[in-house]
Amino acid sequence: MTEQNRPTLLASCARAASAAEARFRVPYPNSRARASRIFALDEGAAAALRAITEEDWAGAHFLTVAGRGGNDPNVVPIAGFALQGPDGEPVRLADELAGADLVVLLAATGANGAAAEVIAREASARNIMTAGLALTDGLARPEVEKVVNCLRPYASVLAVASDNDFIAAMLTALRA
Repeated sequence: MTEQNRPTLLASCARAASAAEARFRVPYPNSRARASRIFALDEGAAAALRAITEEDWAGAHFLTVAGRGGNDPNVVPIAGFALQGPDGEPVRLADELAGADLVVLLAATGANGAAAEVIAREASARNIMTAGLALTDGLARPEVEKVVNCLRPYASVLAVASDNDFIAAMLTALRA
């Protein structure tokens, strides 16, 4: 076998890690932080969200749907959609989605599917990836299904968290 026709072997990775190959590596993290918008759709999700907002997040905005259950996706225009920032001040959905590249929907009760639909529809119109996180700590199976079904139609990535410690881990994995 000639040098030119060598098959790729396990040792090939070791050669790629040589000093000669290292000069082609990028010497800094491989991507910028995301401009994330994390939405708590109900009071249970808002309580879980408040528990992690004090941590160091790069570019993440934490928002709570103010009109729990009252935001009808067929009636409420985007300009009137009720959201609050962490300080309780009202914010506009359109302003929050401007420049965002990730939307995460958190739900603990499944009671506000209309809000999930409005947020996901607006994110989709702007080509923003939407992920859902169903918070199911202490819920019985029928309640878990309700929470999951609230998010399923609107999230391209859907995870079920059996405890609220998973929220920070997922947001870190998504580079929020």
